[in-house]
Amino acid sequence: MTRNSAFLAGAAALALATVTACAVYGVPYRHYGPPPSGVVYVMTTPPTPRTVIIPPRPSSVSVWISGYWNWTGVDFVWVDGRWDNNPPRAGAQWVPDQWVKTKKGWYRQPGHWK
Repeated sequence: MTRNSAFLAGAAALALATVTACAVYGVPYRHYGPPPSGVVYVMTTPPTPRTVIIPPRPSSVSVWISGYWNWTGVDFVWVDGRWDNNPPRAGAQWVPDQWVKTKKGWYRQPGHWK
């Protein structure tokens, strides 16, 4: 093997290792986009909500939107809470997401303004 071909083989191996390191096999895809439309029933009990330290309020009109467990179609992922600096109206209150148990399974009732 010449020095040039050894270099090319090493570069190819490094490129292959880099590409395969980006793919995580056996781990479910975690989709962080909006939830699917319609009601999705889950047979698995959702985890209990996380206890978090709420950061300081950035302004007097800011309203805390609590985090929640979202179902990806494969597993639950935690969506962090955040401050909303633009509530729909003065005095608006956020009603947090909740998981509701039915005979068909669990479904997520998204949070909303009240």
